[in-house]
Amino acid sequence: MDSGLLAMMKGESGTDTTFFFLSPFNNAVWFSVLGTNFIITICIWTLSKLSPYGKRGAKVHAMQTCICEECALRREEMTVMSCSFGDTKRFDCLVDETEEQEKCEDSSFFNSLWLIGAGLVAQGGESLPYCMSSRFLLLSWWFFMLLVITIYTSALTAFLTISDLGVPFESVLGLLGQEEYEWGVLGSAHPETLLQTHRDSRYGELVHKGHAMPDVYSSLARLREGKFVFIDEAPILKHHLHADCDVFSVGVEFQSFEYAFGLRKDSPYTDLIDAYILKYREEGLIDSLWEKWSSDNLGCSNKLGRITVMGLQKLSGMFYILFIGVCISFILVIFELCHASVRDVRKGHETSISKAFVKRLSLKKNHIFEPRTG
Repeated sequence: MDSGLLAMMKGESGTDTTFFFLSPFNNAVWFSVLGTNFIITICIWTLSKLSPYGKRGAKVHAMQTCICEECALRREEMTVMSCSFGDTKRFDCLVDETEEQEKCEDSSFFNSLWLIGAGLVAQGGESLPYCMSSRFLLLSWWFFMLLVITIYTSALTAFLTISDLGVPFESVLGLLGQEEYEWGVLGSAHPETLLQTHRDSRYGELVHKGHAMPDVYSSLARLREGKFVFIDEAPILKHHLHADCDVFSVGVEFQSFEYAFGLRKDSPYTDLIDAYILKYREEGLIDSLWEKWSSDNLGCSNKLGRITVMGLQKLSGMFYILFIGVCISFILVIFELCHASVRDVRKGHETSISKAFVKRLSLKKNHIFEPRTG
């Protein structure tokens, strides 16, 4: 019957830290989500200016191409005064001026930032985009945040219900080089001998730097008090601690060995017992009994293993989906410009689709990089 040594300690609640709610994701994920929020804001704001079917884009194009006398005078004033086209409009009523400013703010950068930022908490903004490209990008962003929120909620729930967050070591060797936790091994016992004779000298250091415990029961009592790691044979620890739902293993079993029954030398029962042990082992009976009495799943439904903080590598698929959504959105805005160019030709504003498309791109470039034209 094969077994090994195991180190166990009392887990500490993950809510002991002030910012425990940030625990499900590591810092790289949080900074990536915030950075993506700003990038999507810029994309939404840019699409609102590029698309000929957005409220802002359609209005600016009309301001740039209208041939009526009033618009021509306003464009001339805009050039002389180095102001925006909206600043050249005169209002007799302050209420009308305020309402016009509110309409212009619908697609502003700060409104776009608010719209995308609200998605971080699964909320919508006050003013939603009208063009297909912006709507598709916004839908992609909402889907991305739905995945983030769902994974975060489930991970946070697990962090609050499973208390192995206080196990800071991946293996028993992590005890070396730290002073916060103490550990112990039964003195002059089998586990101590296995550690001292291990080919890795670091396991011998565990014996020299740890405490020599007098017996199993005092060691378990010390373990349950916290800040103490007890190293012993895995079946013994699992048998005594299977009902302690706040006790967890440090890493996995190590330094394997075999259990055996001791008989008197030249005993007449040796061959008989060996034959039956071999028979029961081949039939799987010994393994089933071993699993029944040594399993660490008895008595606790929350011992589901170590919970790991989710990193950027595990969640990278969501960012890839969002990136695809951004690419499709910009492809859609090109189709929107092409469709608007076809309409310009049909209305007689231009002689060819290519000229209409180039003209619209030129006007959009001026609108984006020269704010006074919008």
